Amino acid sequence: MFDKHHNEPKSVILKFSGNLTLLEDIYCSMLLHGKYHDYEGDFLRELCLVDPSFADKFISCIIKNEYDPIHENQEKFRVLFELDNYIDIMDKLFSQLIDSTKFPEMLVQYKLKPILLSLEDEKDLLERQDNWIKHTIKSFASDRIKMFCLFDVISHFDCDKKKEYIQEFLVNNQSFEDFKRIPLTPTSWSYSGSSVPTYSGWVDYLESLLPSLIGLKWLEHKNHIEILISHYKKAIGQEQINDIIRG
Repeated sequence: MFDKHHNEPKSVILKFSGNLTLLEDIYCSMLLHGKYHDYEGDFLRELCLVDPSFADKFISCIIKNEYDPIHENQEKFRVLFELDNYIDIMDKLFSQLIDSTKFPEMLVQYKLKPILLSLEDEKDLLERQDNWIKHTIKSFASDRIKMFCLFDVISHFDCDKKKEYIQEFLVNNQSFEDFKRIPLTPTSWSYSGSSVPTYSGWVDYLESLLPSLIGLKWLEHKNHIEILISHYKKAIGQEQINDIIRG
C-alpha cells in the first residue's frame, strides 16, 4: 500500500479520510518491516501535510522500536527537513533520542549521524540542516549532553563547517569547562592502512582554530587545543614507526 509506484499517496490518504488515525497506525506498524516501506518518504510527507501532528507520532514510533530503524529510514528523514516546522520536529527528535538512550554520549551519535550526514549532497536540505544545527547551538549551548552529542556528529563534517560551528558555540558559550567537553575530533572512526592521514587531517583542523583564539579569555581554550595537537603529532610519529616496521 505504501509504494508510490503502485499507489499515489494522496489517493491512499483520501481513501482513509474517514479514519486517518488507522492509516497512520498502519504506517507506523509497517516501519517494523524495513526500509523498503515508503522508501523515499512520499507517504510520510503527505501524511504530515494533512496531519502535522503525525511527525511526532512518526518520531515516537522510530524511537520506541527495539531495533535501530534510523539507518533503515535515512531517506524518510530528508522529508522531515522539507516540512515548514522542521526545526521544531528536529528539536523533538534530538531530545527524544537523548532521553530514550541509556548512555547518550556514547550512542546518540550513531542515531544522529545517518540523519545529518546523509543530507550533505542536497543543497536545499543542507541549508535547512545548517539552520537547525546553528539554532541548536544557540538554544542549547550550555546543555553539555546535547552539545557533546551534536559535536560528536559535527566532528565528521568537513573542516570549514566544523570551524563555523565551533565559532558559533564560542559566541554563545565562553565557558572553558563546557568547551573542553565537546568532541573536536571524532570519538569513533575507521580507516584502512595507515592512520597517519587521519591524524594529520585532525592536526591541520585543530591548528586552523588557533588564530581565532586570541586574548586572555581564550587562553585555556587555546591551551586545550594545543595539547590535542601535541597528542596527535606524537601519535603520527608512532604510527610512522609502525608503518616502517610493518613494511
